[in-house]
Amino acid sequence: MPDRQPIIFGTAALDVLHRGPLGRGTPPVTLRWGGVANNVACALAARGAAPILVTADYRSELRPALAGHYVAAGVEWTPLGEPTPLPLFNGELVDGSVARMQFLGDEALHRLTPDLLAQQEDLLDRASVLVGSTDCDRDALDWLAEAAERRGVDFWLVSADPNEVHKLRGAGPPAHLVSVNRRELALWAGAALAERGELIEAALRIAAPDGRCLVTLGAEGALLVSAGDGRLLTQPAARIHEPELVVGAGDVFVGCLLGARLAGQGWPGALHGAAQLTGGYLAAAGHDELPYRRLRPAPIEEHPVRQPQRSLR
Repeated sequence: MPDRQPIIFGTAALDVLHRGPLGRGTPPVTLRWGGVANNVACALAARGAAPILVTADYRSELRPALAGHYVAAGVEWTPLGEPTPLPLFNGELVDGSVARMQFLGDEALHRLTPDLLAQQEDLLDRASVLVGSTDCDRDALDWLAEAAERRGVDFWLVSADPNEVHKLRGAGPPAHLVSVNRRELALWAGAALAERGELIEAALRIAAPDGRCLVTLGAEGALLVSAGDGRLLTQPAARIHEPELVVGAGDVFVGCLLGARLAGQGWPGALHGAAQLTGGYLAAAGHDELPYRRLRPAPIEEHPVRQPQRSLR
């Protein structure tokens, strides 16, 4: 196990994704483990980053299955606090994206309190980076940002819900990277952001003075703006013909981007690699029982050493 590991904080959930209205979903139905923190952690693990995932503890007959999922994925799961019901995410899909949703399990969202997190100092001392998502309470995110600052490591903040964009800037130190999609950024800015210039200006405002904002744009790709020098990187999306399911693609993109950065890649190469890997994931999502394996590095082919031929003379 490496000396330093990325630590992700948030919520895991059981996703029920289907066509048709909530309560009367029509086939096909996808049942899988989900949640922003889960998706980021599994992507990081597939890229060999050995992440630690911190969630509430869950009281459910499915808890052993969830634990097995993380063992298989290579994620070090650390549940904290008193057990709480396992959250359920019920989503109606249109063209592979969530059109309407119902989340059951608000109790779990408030379990990771600053007092509980403060009891994990030994765990946090192992961090190479701290990652939070907005399904945590704002005071917990502020505490994580301060903990990252004390340890001299980066804090990344990933938007988990369009209804929680007010948590993207709080009282604590600002995140070194904020990740949002177009709709979330527009809701935070209070504007439609129809023009590319407006989108960039809003991204610069949400980023820390010396930080970055990643905006995922679906089929249009992604852009990364640096508030410190105003640098803009744009990345087209990988070409995927009508993916069956795009839920969680932005989270996978963040996980692959962070994995590349932890491996020492520069921002342009990390951004390009994350797009290609996310494309491979989307090609498998919806019909592959292990879509995260598409993110694993290709095995190195071993070629036999060719012995010099001896002359028969």
